[in-house]
Amino acid sequence: MAIKSSKKDFGNNRSVNYVNKDFGAFRQNLIDFTKVYFPDSYSDFNEASPGMVFIEMASYIGDVLSFYQDAQLKESMLQHATERKNIVALAQTMGYKPKITTPAVTTLTVYQLVPATGVGVNNQPDSTYYLKIKEGMEVEATTNSSIIFRTIDAIDFESPTDRDITVYSRNDITGEPEFYLITKKTKAISARLLDTTVSVPLSDTEYPTISLFDNNIIQIVSITEQGTNDRWYEVPYLGQESIFAEIPNTVPNGLLSQYNNTVPYILEVQKVPKRFSTRVNSDNTIDIQFGAGNTNYFDEIILPNSKNIGIGTTNSISRLGTPIDPSNFLRTSTFGVSPAGKTLTIKYLVGGGVESNVNVGDLTTLRRVEYEEDLLAISNQALYQLVKESIAVENFEPAAGGRGGDTVEEIRQNALAAYGSQNRAVTRQDYVVRALSMPERYGSVAKVYVSPDAEIDNGSVDSILANPKDLAEFTNLIDRVKDMDRGQTQKEILQFISKRKTNVVQNNNPFAINMYLLGYDLNGKLTTANAAVKQNLKTYLSEYRMLTDVVNFIDGYIINIGVDFEIIVYSNYNKTEVLTKCLTEVGNYFNIDKWTFNKSINLSEIELILANVEGVMSVPKVEIHNLFGEDFGYSNNRYNIPQATVGKVIYPSLDPAVFEIKYPNKDIKGRAL
Repeated sequence: MAIKSSKKDFGNNRSVNYVNKDFGAFRQNLIDFTKVYFPDSYSDFNEASPGMVFIEMASYIGDVLSFYQDAQLKESMLQHATERKNIVALAQTMGYKPKITTPAVTTLTVYQLVPATGVGVNNQPDSTYYLKIKEGMEVEATTNSSIIFRTIDAIDFESPTDRDITVYSRNDITGEPEFYLITKKTKAISARLLDTTVSVPLSDTEYPTISLFDNNIIQIVSITEQGTNDRWYEVPYLGQESIFAEIPNTVPNGLLSQYNNTVPYILEVQKVPKRFSTRVNSDNTIDIQFGAGNTNYFDEIILPNSKNIGIGTTNSISRLGTPIDPSNFLRTSTFGVSPAGKTLTIKYLVGGGVESNVNVGDLTTLRRVEYEEDLLAISNQALYQLVKESIAVENFEPAAGGRGGDTVEEIRQNALAAYGSQNRAVTRQDYVVRALSMPERYGSVAKVYVSPDAEIDNGSVDSILANPKDLAEFTNLIDRVKDMDRGQTQKEILQFISKRKTNVVQNNNPFAINMYLLGYDLNGKLTTANAAVKQNLKTYLSEYRMLTDVVNFIDGYIINIGVDFEIIVYSNYNKTEVLTKCLTEVGNYFNIDKWTFNKSINLSEIELILANVEGVMSVPKVEIHNLFGEDFGYSNNRYNIPQATVGKVIYPSLDPAVFEIKYPNKDIKGRAL
């Protein structure tokens, strides 16, 4: 039976209005349509007439359909969506995973006792008894035992980083120290470790999904396969085949172990076929999704694509039909191996929330501690047990930051930001943020400055003379200045530098990025980044940089300075107290955490800060001077402060440099008049 088109039924001359959106417009349009095209069939348009029932019912249906069409369009756009389930789904499509809960964070101070060894000046802590505590040490709050804090890093008391040593007890007769108190600090978050066991059916081979119904999950810690202890690794999406893997920076791992005091781990990229991704649901539960690969298939032999579908293989009769089957796209381990038929143990952290914010001194009760220990190296087991029992902990700062999950508006704004960056380093700021975001366990990156190659003058004398032949020729010219006509030889030197400078600029790589780096030493002072830090940063940035970008790591410059100032104090104020406050204010102004590359010093700001100190009548003098010389503990970089001063602003050098007051207690000098 042929179906007649609506166009033929209505005729070409019948006009239909498609722009109506609400009940009233639909109703009026239907009435007008009936009057125009059916004047003899129906003419009673009273509110109570039977015909108006059908017209208004049709208008009602049109109004409802129009509303849901508009709502569906609005809910498909992140900027206008209002329903949480839609915003969560759109955010994850754009690469942002909403936070279900946010844990409180604090710094824990951990103590242990260590017996002394040696006599007199050789008396020191016995390094044999330094403890190594694994990450995940749990401490419960005194006021609420249900609030648990968990350390996020291992604690190695043998490492001198951020370690304090004081005498705990002395021998009553000789006065020699018997025990030392060792203090370390570590970060902790409000979290408890839970685990569950799940068996994946053998038939569930295509992207199996496991749901966790706790609604305060912070993160998945690990997923392991029972019987083999094979680990499954979390990735942002199943198509990502590699992850960052860390290995201890120990002697067997190479030359970088000499930096293990500041770089305890070396970062590597590892390919993982067993992987999973997580998806947050609108009810704050989590779904864990695995790949659809089959360990019985070797993708390096048969990898389904548009070129080999339908082409037989010769390596096995049992696999001849595999490429012909279109569903083998779902069985490739390109998106990870399926855990079908396996039993998995899932460990995850729960916690956070506003209630996890606790006061100072509330975290003192140890709940669980695990050690890395070699009992064969311990000669006195009883003493070693006493040392382990001496572990104590407390928090000198409140735990803050705990809150619930992201609100609807926070999810929206964070998703828009995530989509803009897309986990890629494109702009200068992207590279700066990525470098500073590298976890501290891989090395300290304190200051970063990024510039395209040749933006900073690469035609300096130092860069020109990097070539040994150029250096020899330049040295020749300098020698001639002493023995021959100075004017002619100086002209030749200028021509030589100009020519080499042109060559240097022409040889610059337009795709190269120069990244100037500085780090912190064990005392929190600026220092150049060592080889281990650069190696880890190279690995870390490789997952984010553009394929064509070349990143050159260059040591930044440190300009050590000192401050001399004079203040006039009101007669009714104590000069010493006022001067002490001024020294503190200047020290806060030059706090190295506030200073970045190429930041200038404004003397007017310092004068204003001093003038605002209670008791200061006027500030007649503020001077900055350069301190240099490794013999005195400073960098060897000299800087002409007077020449760099314009007005009351001291400008930095063209080369990326940071001003630093290295020893505030002696480099900041004040005088009260």
